[in-house]
Amino acid sequence: MLRAGLVMLSILAGFALLALFLRKAEGMVLAAIVAGIFTIVALPASRNAAWRGLAILQAHPRAAVAACAIGAVLLPIFLHNDGYWIHVLSIAMIFAIMAIGLNVHLGEIGLVNLGYAGLFAVGAYASTLLSQAGAPFWLATLFAMTVCWTTGGLLGFFSVRTSGDYFALVTLGFGLIVQQLIINLTWLTQGNNGITNIPAVSMLGHTSKMPIDLGIVRLVPETNFFYLCLVALCGSLVLARHYQKVWIGRMWTALRQDAIGVSCFGLDVPRFKILTVAFGSMFAGLAGSLFAHEIGFISPDDFTLLHSVEVLASVILGGIGNLFGVTVGAIILSVAPEKLRFLGDYRLLMYGAMLVVLLIYRPLGLLPDPRRRFESF
Repeated sequence: MLRAGLVMLSILAGFALLALFLRKAEGMVLAAIVAGIFTIVALPASRNAAWRGLAILQAHPRAAVAACAIGAVLLPIFLHNDGYWIHVLSIAMIFAIMAIGLNVHLGEIGLVNLGYAGLFAVGAYASTLLSQAGAPFWLATLFAMTVCWTTGGLLGFFSVRTSGDYFALVTLGFGLIVQQLIINLTWLTQGNNGITNIPAVSMLGHTSKMPIDLGIVRLVPETNFFYLCLVALCGSLVLARHYQKVWIGRMWTALRQDAIGVSCFGLDVPRFKILTVAFGSMFAGLAGSLFAHEIGFISPDDFTLLHSVEVLASVILGGIGNLFGVTVGAIILSVAPEKLRFLGDYRLLMYGAMLVVLLIYRPLGLLPDPRRRFESF
């Protein structure tokens, strides 16, 4: 009981430190980043700290989940109603949902998808077009998830006989095709001009553009989408974790390790791959719908190859196969560029150096999947 309480206090303190980090002066931010990198590089003991931390969290899962929920709900208050950083964190959670979906492809069955931004675009445009036709947000989101599920299934069907580098090339081509279709189908997507005036989310008479008045505190309008994205992220984590724990998750692991051996036991490997690719693609539809309604404007520049690479980097940096790890990785890679803007032209240099150092000294990610600890030998 005492250790569970300490776990909750540690996680809540982490959320408070995150808020302080986001609001702190630039010099202190740079010092904190340098100190963190030095700790990872210079202290050998820190390289095993992730495993010990994961063991403690797994021993007290309910306390950890409760503390994360409380900390996330209070984070806008910790940020002193700073609308800019609340918006940045909302976008970070959207990319975390994408990372969870890509983790199904890469982390569970070992397929490198370089066209995930194409699925993200399909979800965003599907939701936008239905919303502008008068459909409510929840219906447009379900439609976007269904379209992405179908598109992912078709992508899996046409690439089911490929794997490794060949699957990556197929998905790369898919992402480029989707982007070109968005540019050239001007009658539907408005081409390079993009689609503007995407309707705000409205539920029970309250829209996402209205502040939240709790009596003792008045939260800025950006908080609406923050909580909506938080609910969507939690739902995505619960759904993905559920499939990891049941027999489907065990089949994913077996398929990743030895597809031929699994087929000898009677599993229809091509069909299972198609369904897995479709399932992972569904999260791109959810993320695309949230992104379109949060920004209010979408264009082909929002769905480039670079975005696919960023999501892929999030999964690798956080820890392939670890849902909590890929979520943390996506949030770090979304927040860090914004926090390093004070460096001007050197921002991307510092950003790249951080990634190189972390991947050299943490090749399995910041929070590695315990199942992969033994696969790496």
